[in-house]
Amino acid sequence: MGTEQQYIDAIGRMAVVPTILDAMARLTGMRFTAVARVTDTTWTACAVRDEIAFGLKPGDELQLVTTICNEIRQHGRPVIFGSASTDDRFREHPTPRMYGFESYVSIPIFRADDSFFGTLCAIDPRPAKLDDPVLHQTLELFAKLIGTQLDAQDLDEQRRTALAAAADARELLEWENQRITALLSERDQVERVITRELNDTRRLRDVAARLIGTDGGSALYGEILEAAIEILDGDAGTIQLLDERSQTLSFLATRGFPPAMVAHFAEVDASSGSPCGIALATGARSFVRFDDPTLPDPDGSNRLHLSAGVRSAQSTPLVSRAGRPIGMFSTHWSEPRELNERELRFLDLLGRQAADLIERNQVQEALLASERELREEARRKDEFIAVLAHELRNPLAPIRSGIEVLKRANGDARLIDRVRPMMERQIVQVVHLIDDLLDVSRIRSGKVQLKREWVSLRSLVESALEAHRGQITAGGIELLVELDDPERQLDVDPTRLSQVISNVLHNAVKFTAAGGRIAIRASLQPAASGPDMEQVLRIQDSGVGIAAEMLPNIFDLFTQARSDSSRHGGMGIGLALSRSLMELHGGAIEASSSGAGHGSEFVIRLPVSTPAAPPPAPGSDDDDLDLAGLRVLVVDDNQDAADGVAMLLTMSGGEVRVAYDATRIVDDVRAFDPGLVLLDIGLPGVDGYQACRHVREEIGPAVHIVALTGWGQEEDQRRAKAAGFDAHLTKPVDLASLALIAARASKASSASSASNTALRAD
Repeated sequence: MGTEQQYIDAIGRMAVVPTILDAMARLTGMRFTAVARVTDTTWTACAVRDEIAFGLKPGDELQLVTTICNEIRQHGRPVIFGSASTDDRFREHPTPRMYGFESYVSIPIFRADDSFFGTLCAIDPRPAKLDDPVLHQTLELFAKLIGTQLDAQDLDEQRRTALAAAADARELLEWENQRITALLSERDQVERVITRELNDTRRLRDVAARLIGTDGGSALYGEILEAAIEILDGDAGTIQLLDERSQTLSFLATRGFPPAMVAHFAEVDASSGSPCGIALATGARSFVRFDDPTLPDPDGSNRLHLSAGVRSAQSTPLVSRAGRPIGMFSTHWSEPRELNERELRFLDLLGRQAADLIERNQVQEALLASERELREEARRKDEFIAVLAHELRNPLAPIRSGIEVLKRANGDARLIDRVRPMMERQIVQVVHLIDDLLDVSRIRSGKVQLKREWVSLRSLVESALEAHRGQITAGGIELLVELDDPERQLDVDPTRLSQVISNVLHNAVKFTAAGGRIAIRASLQPAASGPDMEQVLRIQDSGVGIAAEMLPNIFDLFTQARSDSSRHGGMGIGLALSRSLMELHGGAIEASSSGAGHGSEFVIRLPVSTPAAPPPAPGSDDDDLDLAGLRVLVVDDNQDAADGVAMLLTMSGGEVRVAYDATRIVDDVRAFDPGLVLLDIGLPGVDGYQACRHVREEIGPAVHIVALTGWGQEEDQRRAKAAGFDAHLTKPVDLASLALIAARASKASSASSASNTALRAD
């Protein structure tokens, strides 16, 4: 049976696979779903759910070069798009046209050892809505589950291998009995030899049976070791596990050694002169005579063994079925000893059992760890969704109440002036929450690029404090700021670093009661490694503190680790985002606390370098918001959003026209002659990208076109620029940003009108 057929059969034996394919079809709306084995040349279907008569069945193969899976195999990341014809990356890709699909999902499947198996995939001739992050996480969980099931089948295969080892032992018994009968003629000698062989083989068989019938507990290592000592007439022995990262051996079982000697050899590496150290260094079985005066003794191992009454030993490397070193099997004697062929055979069989036990336990541990990880991910996802719903309802409730108040205000200016700031604050809170979520997503996908510039330490701290001074004053909190050199220049992204400081301050203010204290201290200190210096910023508060058991997880996403965080709300995003931003800067952020009720301290560390030239003085923009004479065309299929922006611009002096789709945008621009076009991206029929290109092709660059959209990722901004937009604003946009762009467009329009008038006069 070929390897690929084995994988097809393995997938076919999984009862969960049809359920996963059905669930994937329901969640995505896609009618062809499959699990495939992917090699460096072929894509092989292992399980298929086909409602579109695509024509593939289990065992059918496609050349890998004709698929998108080759990219997934190389990079190990999912590929998902809802519409190939509108996706920049795959619009021109030959595969969608070749196989006639529009939407595509392919999630990589990895094994416990991180090897790539294949993909969980789906296609459909129709577009699909696939941009939900929770959907992506669910599909990745499905792929992890399939990989876990494959590993579980491997575990069963190892159990069958152990059965084969028992069969080998029976064959050895028959061979040994025949050899003994043929060579020995005297009855007493034959009886003694046969008795010994039977006892040793029975011991080997019993160990093999235990290996098959137990869960692989640590006691079984001791049984294997005791069997080896008995069969080889040994006086002591050890079984050790190899740590692949540190390349050190540690004990799984010991017999016959005093505690002091066990403690001395608790960890052994290849530099040791002990038998296990020599075997680890050479990768081969080693025999050592400890009383040999010519033998090197770099770490005193020989003397230590002799003092314990041990004169000789052997160490045999334990290797996995794939040939990977995983441990060491050693036996020791009080007299010089050599092993005959029979004893070496038994030693190798017992060593095989020990290696299989180690490998089985490692697979079980990996499966348990994977299961715990999946459960924890599911728990945190559920918790996140619940907290997100709570955090969104908090600001939405006063916004809704404010709307009801405005309905009943009857023009009462004082009442409106009281309600409006409250609604604005809550809207800012919603926007801040969404921005934080998008920042986390961008950082995790590697799409955040720092915009570094030279800024002063003072400006960073002041920028962060600006948003919190009102809360600090209102809360009766004492604020202490001590900067060793306020004008020190730092090469940072000022927006992102101020965001880090602000996140820490936000928590300090939130968790510090009235009458408490917050201290910000900055100093220049030597870096922990190397000769460089680093800027250290310490933010201390006298608040509720952090429990010791929560400190290791304080920077994990969605973690709320303060002692009474349930009373203060929060998504558990800010500190995780801060750690990621500091890592992008090449720095770090740490947290410490003496426990609940004893306050906390956050330390921000940032590498310091010297600017090659004095930082440029910041420029200034003309922020005149007078829009008199500016014509603005607003295009948005959300009528409320379009009408709201139109009212704001009209109140600023502009002449505004509204369109709810872009099908006639070129005619609208020619007829209205606007100086500014605010154009939504996600329009029905002709989207914003197409509409902008049409205007540029038919009318040219004279009109100022700005994207006003809910799509705010860096990729969306790049696509907008490529389509010909002059600027990109993300909904909900604040009036100052919108009016500033409108004012600049007004000046450009006025200058263009004056130029045209002068030309006509000439």
